[in-house]
Amino acid sequence: MKSLLFINSYIISLLIFAISVTSCSTNKIFEHASNVGNPKLKGEMNYNKADGIYTLTGAGTNMWGNSDEFFMVWEKVTGDFTLSAQIDFEGAGVDPHRKMGLIIRESLEGDAVYADVAVHGDGLTSLQYRDSKGDETKEVVSTRKAPDYLVLNRQGNQITIGTDNGKYPTCTDAAITINLPPTCYVGLFICSHNPDVLETGYFSSVKLK
Repeated sequence: MKSLLFINSYIISLLIFAISVTSCSTNKIFEHASNVGNPKLKGEMNYNKADGIYTLTGAGTNMWGNSDEFFMVWEKVTGDFTLSAQIDFEGAGVDPHRKMGLIIRESLEGDAVYADVAVHGDGLTSLQYRDSKGDETKEVVSTRKAPDYLVLNRQGNQITIGTDNGKYPTCTDAAITINLPPTCYVGLFICSHNPDVLETGYFSSVKLK
C-alpha cells in the first residue's frame, strides 16, 4: 500500500511539473499591438497558446530614413532586459527588403529613437538605430546573413544584438550606445517595405527576461 501511495504521489508530481512547464513556455508575453507611422495597410497579430508562436502580419513603407512605418507587438519594459526569438518569414515575399525582428523604442511615434535587430528578406542582418528623434536611421551590419535566432539586449544605454542559426546566440554581432529613457516599448516587428503589401512572419521560442 505504501509503495502504491508513493507511486501515485510520484505520478501526480510529474503531472504538476509537466503542466507548470507547459504553461510557462506558452505564456503570452506581448498583449499590445500598434501600427507605427500609420501605414496604409494595418497589421495584426495572432498568438497560438498551444505552441507559443506569434504570427505577425504587417505592411509599411520602411523602417529607415527619419521616420518609420511598420507593425509591432509590445510591452513597456523598465531597465535592462534580454529579448530572444526564433524567426521565419512566410513565403518568398514581394520586396527583398522586407524585414522582421526585435525592437526597443522610445515611443510609438514614427520618428522615435529606437534600436533593433532586423533580418531582411534578402538575408541582410543589422542593428538599426535612430539616436535622436527625427534623425536619419543608422546601422551596423552583421557578418551573418539570414539567421533564424535573434537576441536583443539592453544594459543601461548599451544595446547589443546576437544572431545564429538553429540555436540561441552566444556571441555579440554588434553593439551601440544610445540615449533611451528608463521605460521603453519592447517587442517584435514586421515591415513589408511596400505600402501596398502585407507580409507575414513567425516568432517562436520568444523569451523576455
